[in-house]
Amino acid sequence: MTTTVLDSAAVAAAVVLDPECTLATCRIGLLGLGNVGSAFARLTRDAAPQLTARGFAPIVSTALVRTTSHPRAASAFTSNITADVEEFFAEPVDVIVEALGGVEPAHGLVRRALDRGIPVVTANKSMIAAHGDDLSRLARRRATALRYEASCIAGVPFLGNFERRPLASHASAVTAILNGTSNSILTAMARPSSPIGFAVALAEAQRLGLAEPDPTMDVSGTDAAEKLAILVRLFGCLVIDPASIPLEGIGRIDTGDIAAAAAFDGAIRPIAHASWNGTAVRAFVGPAFVAGTHPLSRISGVTNGIVIRGEYGVQCYTGPGAGPLVTAATLLDDVVELAGERRVRPPSPESSRRAASVARPDTAWFLRLTAARDSDIADLLGSYGIWCTRLARRGDHTFALICPAGYARVQSALAAVEAATRGVAAAFPAIGEDAAC
Repeated sequence: MTTTVLDSAAVAAAVVLDPECTLATCRIGLLGLGNVGSAFARLTRDAAPQLTARGFAPIVSTALVRTTSHPRAASAFTSNITADVEEFFAEPVDVIVEALGGVEPAHGLVRRALDRGIPVVTANKSMIAAHGDDLSRLARRRATALRYEASCIAGVPFLGNFERRPLASHASAVTAILNGTSNSILTAMARPSSPIGFAVALAEAQRLGLAEPDPTMDVSGTDAAEKLAILVRLFGCLVIDPASIPLEGIGRIDTGDIAAAAAFDGAIRPIAHASWNGTAVRAFVGPAFVAGTHPLSRISGVTNGIVIRGEYGVQCYTGPGAGPLVTAATLLDDVVELAGERRVRPPSPESSRRAASVARPDTAWFLRLTAARDSDIADLLGSYGIWCTRLARRGDHTFALICPAGYARVQSALAAVEAATRGVAAAFPAIGEDAAC
C-alpha cells in the first residue's frame, strides 16, 4: 500500500534562493516513522527554509513502516509511505536514514543499503554496538558512508569529529554519563528539599516523559553498555560485546546512599567507564560515587557527559543525550554534512580488533554497611588489605570510601564483614577518589 501526500517541489519553493547558490535536492529514504522517525520527517520540512538558503533541499521521498493500516501524523511530511521492502528500495534516494531501533530488521535493511552503495545515517545504538564494525567495513568496501553520530549522546556532535581525527581520537579511557533517564532519576532522588525513593523518582520520570513505559533498558544500564561498546570501538579500536560489560542497574541506590555521598563531597551518578591496554579492556556500567572534583559530579538531570583521557590530554563534553527532537536534529545534520561533501567519506580505515577480555577495573569503592560498628569495619577491611579514607555513621548504616582494590578482594572482605556483624553490605565504584590514597 502506498500513500502520496507531499509535493516535493514545495520544499524548494519555500525560500527565494540566492542567485549564487545552486539548489541541491537530497532525496531521503526513511526507515521507520515512530517517535524519532516522525520527528525527523517533521524537522526536515520545518528546517527547509534554513537549509534551502544554504542551497540544500532535503525531501523525505519514501518511508518504510511495519504496517500502513493506521494513520500517521508524519504522513504529511513524507512523499511516499510503504510497508513493502522491495518498493522502498525501488525508490531512487540519495541517502537512507534509519530510525527503526533494535538490531533486526534494521541491521538487514542497513546492510542492504550499504551493499548498494547508498549512504546510511542512523541513531541505532543497539545495531551499531552489535554490528558497527562489520557495517563500517562494508561501507568502506562499497566506498559509501555510515554515520551514527546520533547513536551516542545525540545532542553533542563529537563522534564524527574524532573519527576524522585519528591522533586526537587516540585515547586510553572514557568515563561517561550516557543515559539521561537514569541521571534524571538519581538527580530527583537527591533533591535537598524533598528527596524521594527510586520507585517514586522512576514514576515521576515516566509521568514527565523522561522514561519509557518499560524503562528496563535505561535503569538496568543496558542502554549505557551499548553506547560504551560504541565508544570503545571508536577510541580503542576494540570490538566488545555489550553483554560482556559488568553491569548493575540503579535500583539498589537509596536516598541514604545519596545523602552519604553528598556528605563525602561527592554525588551518585550512573557511570559508564572503560580503559584498555592492548586488547584487554577494563569496564563497568552502573551507579558510582563521583568525587566533587570530577567534572561528571556536576552533570545533573537528563544531561549526558563524557571525559576522554588520551595521549594529548583530557577532553570533556556535555549536552543533551537523547529525545526525539535532539536525535532528529543530529540525524539531519549528518544528512546535510553528507550532501555537502565533494566526495563521500567512508568510515575510518583504521581496523579494529576484538578484545581478548573484558573485566572490572581496580577502582576506589563507596561502601554501605548495615548493623555494624565503625571500629569493626575498619579492622575487618584492613585485615583484607583494604584501607578506608573516610568513614561515617548515618542511622543504622555505616558508609565508607576505600582505596583502589580489585572487585574480588572487595567482595571477599564484605562477605567477612557480613558474617561478623550479621549485616548487609553493598559496594559501588568510586570515581576521582584515587588521589586520597
